[in-house]
Amino acid sequence: MNAIATLPTASATTGQRMNALVPNNIAEALQLADIMAQASLIPKHLRGKPGDCLLVVMQAQRWGMDAISVAQCTSVIQDKLCYEGKLVAAALYAMGAIEGRLEYEFSGTGDGRTVVVSGRPRGAKKDQFVEGNVGNWKTGNDQWKKQPDDMLTYRGTRQWARRYAPEALLGIYTPDELDEVPNDPTVVSTVQARIESKPAELPMYTDQAFAENLPKWWDIIASGKKSADDLIAMLQTKARFTPEQLDEIRNPPREDAVPDVDAEPQA
Repeated sequence: MNAIATLPTASATTGQRMNALVPNNIAEALQLADIMAQASLIPKHLRGKPGDCLLVVMQAQRWGMDAISVAQCTSVIQDKLCYEGKLVAAALYAMGAIEGRLEYEFSGTGDGRTVVVSGRPRGAKKDQFVEGNVGNWKTGNDQWKKQPDDMLTYRGTRQWARRYAPEALLGIYTPDELDEVPNDPTVVSTVQARIESKPAELPMYTDQAFAENLPKWWDIIASGKKSADDLIAMLQTKARFTPEQLDEIRNPPREDAVPDVDAEPQA
């Protein structure tokens, strides 16, 4: 039986190295995934599913983190494996993608409660910032009412990482990201298809569903929760869109648009 090795990863606070239990090859990864799937204390959505456990093992290896610890911070939403917001900061530190640690400055109350997240990407010469507030970032999660500062911290950390350390979050979602996009029951999940050798072709997004959801997508873009390209990238994991539909998503109507002075007045 192959022994699973330990991989040295960077400590965010001391710069010293610490060990994370990770496999060295695919055989060891499969072995670890099988053990995880049989564990009674593993999250319920991973029990008896070595294939899903393997996804967690592979992601943990990319981060240089312990797969068991990462598994405890996962959930399944809309048939997608999601990683908790608090894991994003841990991934940044484990990968050495940031100098020191992120800092958070809060102000305001209610929907105006605001956080400024600052940190210095590895190799950069100055700190980078993102800012957001409850009104723009909140979803249907009750924790936005009960623990707004915690939710702002998780959301701000993810926003900072997406912008300044995208390699840390490549190919993963956090639960609140899926809450931001309307769940259209006419679009089937393609998670399983995407991990097969010959993925099935995605369905076209229906005209009716597109017309119903387009104003919601424009609101997401206008609020700053997502850029048009980020939103499109997420939507295209579930369905195909025509070039005309993509242009409509990218070009929401402007409230300050100047009316056409040459147009004839309507009766």
